Amino acid sequence: MSSLRSFDQLNSIDLMGLVENQVAGAASEIFHRYWPRLLPLIRQNLSARLRRRVDAEDVAQSSLQSFFVRARERQFRLDREGDLWRLLAAISVNKVRKQAQKHTAAKRSIMQEVIANPTELSRQFSETATPSQMVAIEEIVHQQLTKLPPEQIDVLTWYLAGEPLANIAQRSDIPARTLRRWVQQFRESLEHSLIDVALPIRRPSTTLAWEDYLLKQHVGSGGFGKVYRAVEKKRRRTVAIKSLHKRLQHDQAAVASFIQEANLLAKIHHPNVVGVHGLGQYPGGGYFLVLDWIDGEDLQQKLNCDESLERDALRIVRQVAIAVRAAHQAQIIHADLKPSNALVSRSGGIHITDFGLATLRSQGSHAILPRGGTLAYLAPEQLDDAPLDFCADIYGIGGLLFTLLTGRPPRVGTTAEITQQLKSSQPLTWPQTTSSGETIPPDVLRFLQTCLAFAPDERFASVDHLLAALAKLSWPVLS
Repeated sequence: MSSLRSFDQLNSIDLMGLVENQVAGAASEIFHRYWPRLLPLIRQNLSARLRRRVDAEDVAQSSLQSFFVRARERQFRLDREGDLWRLLAAISVNKVRKQAQKHTAAKRSIMQEVIANPTELSRQFSETATPSQMVAIEEIVHQQLTKLPPEQIDVLTWYLAGEPLANIAQRSDIPARTLRRWVQQFRESLEHSLIDVALPIRRPSTTLAWEDYLLKQHVGSGGFGKVYRAVEKKRRRTVAIKSLHKRLQHDQAAVASFIQEANLLAKIHHPNVVGVHGLGQYPGGGYFLVLDWIDGEDLQQKLNCDESLERDALRIVRQVAIAVRAAHQAQIIHADLKPSNALVSRSGGIHITDFGLATLRSQGSHAILPRGGTLAYLAPEQLDDAPLDFCADIYGIGGLLFTLLTGRPPRVGTTAEITQQLKSSQPLTWPQTTSSGETIPPDVLRFLQTCLAFAPDERFASVDHLLAALAKLSWPVLS
């Protein structure tokens, strides 16, 4: 393109390509082109009550922000002119639906707040669909509803809006068993119809029942989910329950990653790896993982409390490396080793956790890992989605040791600064002293430099090689 000043002459497909490539001015053009159309659409779909509590401009702003984030990650595909508007409209209507659900009191009918066409079930299939498929989904849901008797249309509309079946049974005087049968029949009919729009439908098997657990305490949150301390009622044992954030429960990519974490963890059986008991499903449809409960805290929490770990650094790293070796023996790359993913029990045992970014290494080839992880600890080859091997975890172990000795990660700075460091192959600044001022011995420094070598083939060839080198270090005393 000869000039970026001709944005107004571009069709939506070309404009989307510029947004994906982060061309300056493209996002602004989309904002000005579609903002006047989004506001009336959002206001039209807000109920009178909701309009008093939700600003349509806020919803429009949030919708565009969500679009830009996902567009830059190339999560959308436009097939024809007009798809961009349909995509933005779908995102905006979904935002309205979420606001309606958020502001609806538990005892108030949810239908008083949600928009006129609630199709929550279809959203499970539309997150990864093209815009044209989204339109087809909405049409299919309405077609299926119109084929039903009037009494079924009412209750299924309430169900699609998110109202629990128990509430619907009480409200409609229809037995819960009958309602469940209607829902199952409608779901099967809908899924059969959705085959024609070529959508991936995944229904992973679950082995654990939600009612078998009692939540006790929320103990932590991350970018993707929350962790609770809970009690398994039958065995009266304490467990950890991990679940996706509500906003991700219908994000197919997030759900697939969550389920993969359960499957990968089931392949590892080692005392230094937090074990998985199984995968379960909430009554509302979201998934949860039941994991071993480790009574303690993670290494990052200890560092945040200014607790010096340098004298214990090699012992900790040895246990982490042994855990990583167990994962590698199961052909699993963790790919997100950092202090917050290493738990310390009251007895001092180390347990690695959070395999949310882990991947299964294919025999005879390299696995490709979706972009993710904490940038300050990221192996350079992860930044560009390059092929990964076990050496990415060698780098992670080195990053962990670096932090335990110095109190800071291998790379520091803003996201943009660290990204530039990695892209320009900027070497690390090697520490000469620990956080307490002790001199780091040359052999420990060489070990650190080998782990954190920029080129993967310059690192230790395997965790076994790393452990052998670690055993030769004499400071601090390795026990």
